[in-house]
Amino acid sequence: MVCPLASLVAGSDYKAKLDSSIKKLKNLNSDSMVSESFYYVMTDSVFPDWMGTKWDFNGVSNVPGKGMIACGYFVSTTLKHIGFNLNRYKLAQQAAYTVIDVLCGDKKMKSVLEADIIHKIKSRGNNRLYVVGLDYHVGFLAVENDSVYFIHSDYLNGKVVCENASESISFSSTNAYVYGELTNNNSLFTKWKNGTKIY
Repeated sequence: MVCPLASLVAGSDYKAKLDSSIKKLKNLNSDSMVSESFYYVMTDSVFPDWMGTKWDFNGVSNVPGKGMIACGYFVSTTLKHIGFNLNRYKLAQQAAYTVIDVLCGDKKMKSVLEADIIHKIKSRGNNRLYVVGLDYHVGFLAVENDSVYFIHSDYLNGKVVCENASESISFSSTNAYVYGELTNNNSLFTKWKNGTKIY
């Protein structure tokens, strides 16, 4: 279960979990299996270790639970750790729209209303992971058990958190949303499998 991740304790060996997860993902043959497994790798192996890591606008931590991490670095670093070929520094420094465009391309979507984005992604089904950009913020949205969770390095709470999107002050603090699905994104997974540079 993706949330409340804050109740989970970071594992003893983050790198070993990642290496094992990447190996399993690379051995899967069907795109749908890779997509579903990717969801669980991120929500069960990656995000829990980052919960509680301190936020800072200039934070660039590469180790969960150590140092500080900004919202863009949380997104780029976790994706880099799972094997995407990207420069986590350069991607993290881009505007949220650019981050979504780099990862999702023409599959990106836009919404103005919070209720609209939540309704749209809930209607697409459970066990899906999205990257979402707000006016001045970026993070992940996970859909599980018909609930939408916002997983991000939160400037208000001062740490990485997982919270119900509809109850998140940070999530509602924007004029518009741009977002795209990471799961069920065959183009992105092809780049991941081939080690193609994303950014």
